[in-house]
Amino acid sequence: MKKQSGFTLIELLLVLAIIGIISAIAIPALLGQRERAQAKAVQANVDAIAGECARVNDQQKEAGTVITAGSVVAMVLQLSNYSLPNAKNPYNGAQVAYATAGSTTGQVVAVGNAVTDVTGSAYSGVTITGFYLVGGSPASLMKVVALD
Repeated sequence: MKKQSGFTLIELLLVLAIIGIISAIAIPALLGQRERAQAKAVQANVDAIAGECARVNDQQKEAGTVITAGSVVAMVLQLSNYSLPNAKNPYNGAQVAYATAGSTTGQVVAVGNAVTDVTGSAYSGVTITGFYLVGGSPASLMKVVALD
């Protein structure tokens, strides 16, 4: 008689129980990762356009060109890095990531305007707002770039 070898029912149930425990720990931790990554992408987009607005403003000032905050925003949004297909909305890749108006989730809105600080001083600036989700609820991040 040949000896049959294999796994017993107890061994199989033990392996399934271990896989179930690991899944119960790992799956909830991974479920929010996509939303957090999309929110981080919006925050990175806010930082990117803020730096680009400052760079374009400085470049134009060095060239001796006097420009408004609105024209700084227009110049930045004309760059290929800030338009489709290079810059996509992290929540919907078919939508633009940067605009001058709106409040679509995943979008970064840049508006050149006069900004007043807490001391009451007014100056030319770019207000940048990024819209994203936190726990399924809408949230926003605002950054102001002073153009002097």
